[in-house]
Amino acid sequence: MTDALEDRLARLEAIAAIDALKARYTALADAKYTPEHRRVPPEEWARVAQLQADCFTEDAIWIAEAAFGGSRTGRPALADWFTRSPWRFALHFYLAPAFSEIGPHSARASWRLWQLAIPETATTPVLLAGITHEAYRRDASGWRIAEMRFAELHRVDLAQSPALLDNLMPTHGPFTANTRLPPR
Repeated sequence: MTDALEDRLARLEAIAAIDALKARYTALADAKYTPEHRRVPPEEWARVAQLQADCFTEDAIWIAEAAFGGSRTGRPALADWFTRSPWRFALHFYLAPAFSEIGPHSARASWRLWQLAIPETATTPVLLAGITHEAYRRDASGWRIAEMRFAELHRVDLAQSPALLDNLMPTHGPFTANTRLPPR
């Protein structure tokens, strides 16, 4: 029974570590924007984009529609994409992880994505929804995303109801749209 208990504990620890990795990736994706729905200064943008890419393995695979980076392989290619993001503001929510496989050094899960964003070339917000299918790999430095594949991506222009955004992304009070990183 001890082995079974150790196996279950290892699975729970892996899930917790991957969940923390996903939370870090999400916080970094959102840290590139200010509470006023603008991009942070270019130096900070580049720094955060690299930290976001560091959530991935060196040989990571990213598969998405062209508007979401297209197909890319490798951490440098991901850092480049995160640096050239098409948004002037974005707020990501990854929810409801469904783990389909968990081993000592690899795992798979899918996540529901809900993203509010304002394109760099527009003034009206969009709502994006989709599912990501992800693979993870663990090495000496911990868990990293080895593959992220976007599926069922939907985009709705909120120009018809921009006031809705005021309720979803406040710019003041205890809950703001911006996620700040701790100081270096």
